[in-house]
This record gives sequence, C-alpha cells and structure tokens, in this order.
Amino acid sequence: MKKLSFFLILFSLITTSNAHAHIEVSNSWARLIPNGMGALFLDLQNSHSESDILIRASSPNAKSAMLHQTERKNNITSMKHLMNGIKIPANENVSLKPGSYHIMLSGLDKNLKLGDKIQVTLEFNNSGPVTLEPILKIKPPVYNQ
Repeated sequence: MKKLSFFLILFSLITTSNAHAHIEVSNSWARLIPNGMGALFLDLQNSHSESDILIRASSPNAKSAMLHQTERKNNITSMKHLMNGIKIPANENVSLKPGSYHIMLSGLDKNLKLGDKIQVTLEFNNSGPVTLEPILKIKPPVYNQ
C-alpha cells in the first residue's frame, strides 16, 4: 500500500508540473561575436489562456545572460536591459530576433566556435524552466515556413 501511495504521489507531481508547461520554444540560434559576447534569438509560443513572462536566462557556457531589447532613436542604436522580463501574451508568439528582443550572452567560453551548441535555460514566471541547445552562427538560419 505504501508503494502504491508513493507512485500515485509521484505521478501526481509529474502530471502537475507538465500541466503548467505552456511555452514552446522554436527556431533558436545564437550569434557568436569574437570578443566573448553573443546573443540568443528564438521564437516563444504561449499556448495558454494566461500571459506569461520570460524572467531570466542562464547558461553554463556564459558568465551572464541578460534579457535585452534593441532600441533605435535618432539614428542611435542602444540596448535596454529588461529588468521585468519579456511578456508573452496569452495564445500569442513573441520573437527574439536581431534588432528587437534578445538574450545577451557575455563572458562566453573562449573555446566555443561557430557550429558548436551551447546550453541555455529559460525561466518563466508561470511555466517551468525550458532548456535548449542553440547552434552558434554568424547569420540567422533560414527556416522553411
């Protein structure tokens, strides 16, 4: 009886944690810059009826990963650190792409080269963490639509 109770509790925890996973990540890639910096780009799909927020990113391959938005005003381009995260509205997509939202990676492992994969974990306010392995590139890949 104790074993049955244990497995029922374990099954309940597994199904409960997956029930909140409603963010899907696709088209991920990372730009590698020779100075040890980089940027991660991807598409986020929220298939839930409630909005969510990407609150942080981390990578064992970088000293820091920060959520940024590129802004252009009066022919000057700057990056804004998004301390409150990136909102993903209910049942919508948000694209992190060059010239817009992105995840800035600094202090990248010096042994990385183009074509390597890095590990990045995204943390959301409501959904569970999502770990992905984007490939390091210079230009965005072409996806078949």
